[in-house]
Amino acid sequence: MTAIVTSKFRTLNAENFKDDINTPVSGSSVFVAIGKTDAWSYSVSDTTDTEPFTPSDTIDDLVEARENIFALKKLNAADVSHVVPRHTWTTGTSYVEWDSNDPNMFDKAFYVITSEFKVYKVIYSPGTGSTQEPTQTLTAPTAESDGYIWKYMYTVAVADAEKFLTTSYMPVKTINVESFADDAAAEVALSEGDYAQYLNQKASRDSTTAAGIERIEVPAGSGGTGYTSAPNVYITGSGTGATATATISGGAVTEITVTAKGTDYSTAHIVISGGGGSDASARAVLSPENGHGTNPVKELGGFFSAVNTLLDGTGGGDLTTGNDFRQITLVKNPFNFGTATISTSATLKATPALSFASTTSSFTVDELITQGSGATLAQAFVVEVDSGTGYVHYLQNSKTGYGNFVTGSTVAGATSGAEGTPKPASNDFLINPEVDVHSGDVIFLENRNPIDRTASQIEDIKIIIEF
Repeated sequence: MTAIVTSKFRTLNAENFKDDINTPVSGSSVFVAIGKTDAWSYSVSDTTDTEPFTPSDTIDDLVEARENIFALKKLNAADVSHVVPRHTWTTGTSYVEWDSNDPNMFDKAFYVITSEFKVYKVIYSPGTGSTQEPTQTLTAPTAESDGYIWKYMYTVAVADAEKFLTTSYMPVKTINVESFADDAAAEVALSEGDYAQYLNQKASRDSTTAAGIERIEVPAGSGGTGYTSAPNVYITGSGTGATATATISGGAVTEITVTAKGTDYSTAHIVISGGGGSDASARAVLSPENGHGTNPVKELGGFFSAVNTLLDGTGGGDLTTGNDFRQITLVKNPFNFGTATISTSATLKATPALSFASTTSSFTVDELITQGSGATLAQAFVVEVDSGTGYVHYLQNSKTGYGNFVTGSTVAGATSGAEGTPKPASNDFLINPEVDVHSGDVIFLENRNPIDRTASQIEDIKIIIEF
């Protein structure tokens, strides 16, 4: 038994992920989380970073990643987009023409983005390098002087380019044309760039040749034999109005030229008859559903999603500065600490903290703090020392173990030499985090080299996910 997962299924999964962020059900949320302030090493005594460990989709790795989280930022609608691999138009490069019968179509350069950030699909390629960059924004596929026929799809808006355009990927979107009562309503609701795309999609959908037949292919070895004159070409199928003529050479059909594209073909069958020969066969290259240019996300294989968010300063005190991070995760629907309520705050602090009755000096970030020994040993890495409250925020992972800090026993800093006595239990010596890092679903994990955070710095986090 054989089976496949279709590109439409993958695109739907990407769309569902986007909807989780863009239009979530009540109370749903997705967060970018940063974590791991300690070095990529195997012991608390080794503070030198190795290459980032390769993450694996195992319970152990995901639990460890949760323990490393120290801050989260909620994603909003503007932080996510469909993206596709980027193919930048370059003179002399050969591009692949759209083919409805190519199972590897989405792995090929059948579309380009130009220097003007315009996106075009290749309807016909002469098989040579392209030398004329397309610039037109016409509804109908249009030929350039180098023989390529391009279908204008959309123009990447400046805001989308700034957030989601990379050297390897480019943003793609589809405007829901049917959701607007008329053009006036669309113009009011949409940005200038999105309104221009709305008009192009609508014009493509309403064209008299929408979903028409652009090409008819004569596969190698399918030209038949014995033709003394050009045979007739008959086109049947779900659409109407398509016509074509055949060209022969050496007694075989070598080419079929579409003379009228027709419209609304979701199926097409080509019959070649007459001309004194036999056995010639051909196939029509079909357009995507509703025609080229009507749904860029589906047409270009938008089963990738990009997430982009900025970590700006302290985020109201939750986004710790003065330290670094080495892991980025996406967490869906984490709970507020100690509850079963999904977190919806803009930012969240994920580390617990110790509150001290007194200290001999200040603890420092990244140092190892210890309390007790043997069976009562508790160790942790200092993530942040809150200058206002004096709280010492910390995290524990597999290197430190998960011993519990208690009252009535000294906590010592391995680097600073500081010592402190936690407040009595009745005086809340242990400050809970804002979020339960073991709740929700970790849907993405990336290990990186250390990235320093400072109050004056902005980290631009971009994540590409393939579905």
